[in-house]
Amino acid sequence: MGLFSFVKSAGRSIGLFGGQKAAAAEEAAQKAVAEAQAAADTAKKAALNDKAVALDIKAAIESHGIGIQGLEVSCNGDVVRLGGTATSQADSEKAVLIAGNTEGIATVDDGIIVEVPEPPAIHHTVVKGDTLSKIALTQYGNMHLYDHIFQANMPMLKHPDEIYPGQVLRIPRLSTSSHTVKKGETLGGIAKHYYGNAGRYTEIFAANRDQLSSPDVVEVGQTLVIPLSGPAVDAQAPNA
Repeated sequence: MGLFSFVKSAGRSIGLFGGQKAAAAEEAAQKAVAEAQAAADTAKKAALNDKAVALDIKAAIESHGIGIQGLEVSCNGDVVRLGGTATSQADSEKAVLIAGNTEGIATVDDGIIVEVPEPPAIHHTVVKGDTLSKIALTQYGNMHLYDHIFQANMPMLKHPDEIYPGQVLRIPRLSTSSHTVKKGETLGGIAKHYYGNAGRYTEIFAANRDQLSSPDVVEVGQTLVIPLSGPAVDAQAPNA
């Protein structure tokens, strides 16, 4: 719960839900948009537009199947307030991101109650040149965990490459990462895969001294710990 800031000029346009559409909510949102566009009085038009945005955001959240009971959405200019009860921290955060990643919204006032509170994810605002691999390397010290970020932002994200500057992503906290050795692999190659730097094999070796006698000897089928480092690494968080 709390206030979250977003890039007002970025995000999806009203009416682009990006998921299976909730027909009744969609119809109400489209009707409100039409009323706002037809209104001549400035104050009335602003009020109708707020109503349209609120209905649209609610439809977008519902269309993605996010588990929030008694979902309430209200809008006042570039500020959206959310209410209701979420079954998980992830569902609450996804609802906030859908609202905030809507064009014209600068702030989301999160009033959603989470039934089973968990450590909140870190929010990352995409900048020009970002990729999920680059973000994973910065947040976890492990570029291969890009798919973890992708999965954590589904169904809002449809493809790992479809991110844009100004978009806000949730980065779940992790504690550990592992790798099962395959035929022909070396610690250098594994380090290159995860860190983009073969020279960091020494870090993997140090983290697995209990089962490795030499950095030059690894066995097929061994499960190695891949050390993590970064702002999204949490020693108390589950590996999920």
